Amino acid sequence: MSKNVIRLMSLLNENLLEIGDLANIQPYPFSSTREGEYVIDIEDGDKVDVVFSKVGEDERKYLRLAPIFKKSEVNDFYNLGYSIKGISTQAKESNVKELLKIMSALMLITKEFLKGKELTGILLFEENKKESLGFTSGQKSLLYKSVVSQNLPSGYISGPAEFMGVNGIVIGPKL
Repeated sequence: MSKNVIRLMSLLNENLLEIGDLANIQPYPFSSTREGEYVIDIEDGDKVDVVFSKVGEDERKYLRLAPIFKKSEVNDFYNLGYSIKGISTQAKESNVKELLKIMSALMLITKEFLKGKELTGILLFEENKKESLGFTSGQKSLLYKSVVSQNLPSGYISGPAEFMGVNGIVIGPKL
């Protein structure tokens, strides 16, 4: 067993009762800069920019969700994106503890963003580790899935999403 695997296992045991459980993870502080945009302050002085981008009507037709989400009854969909210093989060080296604290803040931000927005869905996709290669479905997608499924806002469910052949996760209202 490599030293990195041992370190990862100890961090997970120290911070997570179960994969995706954020109960013991202290989120980084964040603030709203304007509607749909937030900034997370992380330890090394970097900033994480978080943006909720509305999915347009023309793009919506390419969105595939499980029938349980009743896409036609959802008013709006937003793509949740975040970057550190303008760099794709997959392309920046980060440690597991930092990633978990960012994920904890992202879930709080998502809950805050959804307040007062009825019948709204949130989409989350994993970018490729090599920023120029676009999207992928890898380890971070599995972490996203675990975190999202266990930290949903009240009245919401999560599941798989697909947009033009790219797999992701959707947080949608329980209808």
